[in-house]
Amino acid sequence: MSSTFKKKLVIVTTVPETLSSILKGQPHFLNKMYDVSLISSPESTDHRFSATEGVPFYGLSMQRGISPLSDIISIIKMFFLLRRLKPDAVHSYTPKAGLVSMIAGLLSGVPVRIHTFTGLIFPTQQGFKQKILVWVDRLICLCATKVVPEGQGVKNDLSDFDITSKPMEVIGYGNIAGVDFEYFDIEKSSAEGAMLSKDLGVDSDCFVFCYVGRLNKDKGVAELIAAFKKLPEAAHLIVVGGVDHSAPVDSHTLHELERHGRIHWLGHQDDVRPALSACDVLVLPSYREGFPNVVLQSGAMGKCTIATDINGCNEIIEEGRNGWLVPPRQVEPLAAAMLKVMNLSEARLGEIGEYAHHRIATRFDQKDHWQRMLKFYNEEFCREENI
Repeated sequence: MSSTFKKKLVIVTTVPETLSSILKGQPHFLNKMYDVSLISSPESTDHRFSATEGVPFYGLSMQRGISPLSDIISIIKMFFLLRRLKPDAVHSYTPKAGLVSMIAGLLSGVPVRIHTFTGLIFPTQQGFKQKILVWVDRLICLCATKVVPEGQGVKNDLSDFDITSKPMEVIGYGNIAGVDFEYFDIEKSSAEGAMLSKDLGVDSDCFVFCYVGRLNKDKGVAELIAAFKKLPEAAHLIVVGGVDHSAPVDSHTLHELERHGRIHWLGHQDDVRPALSACDVLVLPSYREGFPNVVLQSGAMGKCTIATDINGCNEIIEEGRNGWLVPPRQVEPLAAAMLKVMNLSEARLGEIGEYAHHRIATRFDQKDHWQRMLKFYNEEFCREENI
C-alpha cells in the first residue's frame, strides 16, 4: 500500500522512556500499515529509538503532576503540532499525555482520539487532590472518542468512580505491550544471571528475591524492606530501579537499601534480564498498578511472583499456581508469603515457574498483542468512516 493512502496515526506519551522501552517495536510494526509519528517530552537528547522504529519523533514538553499553566502551554503547542501533522488518529498513554493530546486533538479536529488508561492515581488519593484527578480523567474521557482501560481492574475503577459512561474495551487480556519472548529468553539470560550472582557474592544455596521498579513510595518498597528483614540469613534481595524524585521512598528505606549486607541495590538498569534470571522469586508490593510489565517479564523467564492484590497483578497471578497475592501496605502478610516460598522444594518452585511461563506465553506474547492492536485501529478507523 502506498504511504499516500495510509491512515496517519500519532502516538503520544508523557515521557520518551515509554516509547523506547515499554512500547518498543510496536510503532515500527504499526508503521507497515499506517503512517506513524511519535510525540513525547524531549527529556533527553538520545532519541535513537526514532531511527530504530523508522518513524518521526516530535518533542513537546509535558510536565508531570498538577501544573495548570504548563499544561495550557503544552495544549496550545500540541494543537498547532496536530494541525500541522493532520493525523487521522491520535492515541495517548499516561495521564498528562492524555490530558494534553485529547483536548488538543478535539480542538484541532482529529477524528479518532484514543486514550489508554494505565495505572490510575486517584483511587489511592484522598480529599481535594483526588477530586482534581477525577475531574481531569473525566475531561480526558469527554474529549476522547475511545477509552481503553489497560486491564479489567482499571475498567472497574473508571466505572466505580463514574469517570465516563462511554463504552470501554480492554484489548486482549490487558497490558499495552505484551512480552518479547525472544528478548526475555530463559536460556539466553542464564549466563548473565549467574555472572550477576557471582559479582554480588550470592552463593548458590541462597534464596534470592528481586524487586524491579521505580523507588516510589507507592511501590511498597518500605514494606518490602521491612518484610525482608524478618527473613532468615539465607535470603538475599536484588533491587533494580532508580529513585523517583517526584514521590521518593523515605530516608530510612533508602538507608537500608544502601547499607544492608544482603540487599543489593543496582539502581536503574536498562536490561533487567540478569536480575530476573539471578532471582528465585519476583516481589512487587505496589499500592497501585495498571498492568505491571515486570510481572509479565518475570513469568516469561519462568519466575513466580509475590504481588499485592491490586489491579493488574490480580489479573495475572493465579494464587498458588504462578504466584501469590498479599494485601497492600501490610508487612506481616508479605513477610509470611516470602518465608512460605523460601520453604518450598526446588521441584515445586520449578513447577510454579513453568506454569508462570505457560500463562504468559499463551496470553501476553508481544506479536499476538501487535496483531490485536492492528485489528483495534482498523475497527476504530472503520467506525469513524461509517459515522
